[in-house]
Amino acid sequence: MIALSRLLSSLGLEQRKADKALRNPYLEGNYAPFRSETEAASLELVAGEVPAALSGTLYRIGPAPRFDPPDPVRHHWFEGDGMVDAFRFDGGRVAHRRRWVRTDKVRWEEQAGRALFDGMRSFGRRVPLEGWKALGFTPAELIELRVRSLLGLPPREEQVHRILRAHDRSNTNVLKLAGRLLTLVESAAAHEIDPDTLATRGRFTFGGAVETRPMVAHPKVDPESGAIYTFGYSSSRPYVTYYAFTADGSLRFSREIDVPFPAMMHDFGVTATRAVFYHLPATMRPESRRSDNPVRWEPSEGARLAVVSRDDPSAPVRHVDLPACYIFHTMNAFDDGGSVVLDVVRYPRLPLFDLGGENPNPPLAESPDGRLTRLRIEPDKGVVSSAVLDETPAEFPVVDPRFATRPYRYGWMVGRRGDSDGRGHHNAIALHDHLERRGRYHELGRSSFTSEPIFAPRGEASPEGDGWLLAVVYRAEEDRSDLLVLDALDIEREPVAVLRCPHRIPYGFHGSWVERG
Repeated sequence: MIALSRLLSSLGLEQRKADKALRNPYLEGNYAPFRSETEAASLELVAGEVPAALSGTLYRIGPAPRFDPPDPVRHHWFEGDGMVDAFRFDGGRVAHRRRWVRTDKVRWEEQAGRALFDGMRSFGRRVPLEGWKALGFTPAELIELRVRSLLGLPPREEQVHRILRAHDRSNTNVLKLAGRLLTLVESAAAHEIDPDTLATRGRFTFGGAVETRPMVAHPKVDPESGAIYTFGYSSSRPYVTYYAFTADGSLRFSREIDVPFPAMMHDFGVTATRAVFYHLPATMRPESRRSDNPVRWEPSEGARLAVVSRDDPSAPVRHVDLPACYIFHTMNAFDDGGSVVLDVVRYPRLPLFDLGGENPNPPLAESPDGRLTRLRIEPDKGVVSSAVLDETPAEFPVVDPRFATRPYRYGWMVGRRGDSDGRGHHNAIALHDHLERRGRYHELGRSSFTSEPIFAPRGEASPEGDGWLLAVVYRAEEDRSDLLVLDALDIEREPVAVLRCPHRIPYGFHGSWVERG
């Protein structure tokens, strides 16, 4: 064992000491992991009344490193292990349960009692022998990896698949898909979890269709047919692969989307007839993998939208150029005659990566702001126009899912309004009315902040937007969290109900509402 450790050291594959001179804001405050798995039979109601018609479960997920990262400075917010919170509404009461998604990575690290794998900024530089063994690498293969690295060659494809298991964090979205409750991340396979206990049932790859090329965490579901549309991206060719599944998760087809370079592509847009991919200059070149900036902002590479037929895999790809920008999230997309309308949160440049300076993780306030923007594409003419719909800095846009991929009126998002804390956190929940062309806001106050709100309809046949918004709000001055129930169309009024969470809940990413039964 000692001899092998010395060999790893000589090859540059040993565990190295982290740079402790810099601080990582995404491991502090309410970004810091809350590592307890907890249960509460009934949350304390502190204001209002929980609507009796709310019957189902709010699921949300976010990053929570199971153990302290080997290199805290280079650890990225996106790399925490997935932690699911479930709020179960039943008869005016709300129960809460919190569990980790136990991927192979988490199980290996729990067995070791420590973190075994570092992140995308330094993978392979701080992995102990125990980690390489968990991934199935022999001493001979470790020597091969180093030799290939010295020769400028990537690992063999089979080795890449094993290495990716170390990035199996399943932390970005949780939703019901193909009759299962799945957790998703764009760097690895989905995982199925039990909807009641939240116990992890195992990896789910749609019958092997996405076994080796994972899909993103933002699949789109046609509200009428239940058909599922998604894609995966890679730093090696094919850079983008589009997938169409039936409602039960059977693969209908997959096709490659030709783009000129590898890029980070977090979300996309789907209408009743088309799919639109955001190929923007956030490059993910193989040579950048082991740097502090594995995702780089290269506006000189240009930006484009790739428009394809949603359901015809033989139809051509049409590329439409647009000024350099970045898009993390889509509010909605729909057809308008021969045009495609996309409502997105658009940034002037890539946030959270490659921002310059010594610290690879500068505070959120140093990232650019995104704003709700409407893009109108005329694919046949190859042109796109844009208009900012709301000047409020915003993120995490959502719609009534019954109106996804169709013309719609209402959307919701989080925003930063008035006297915030100066750190770039979102202290408001916004309703945007596309018919009235204006936004309305529920302001949380200077020291209260939130993540993505989730819409729950009043009933299956209720009109668009008739229902509630559910949001977890962090009260910074008290270091605790509340669950808010808001009237989705009367967003400015006092909350319908406020419930006290049993502990603070760190900022998360995405979630969903699942009706009871």
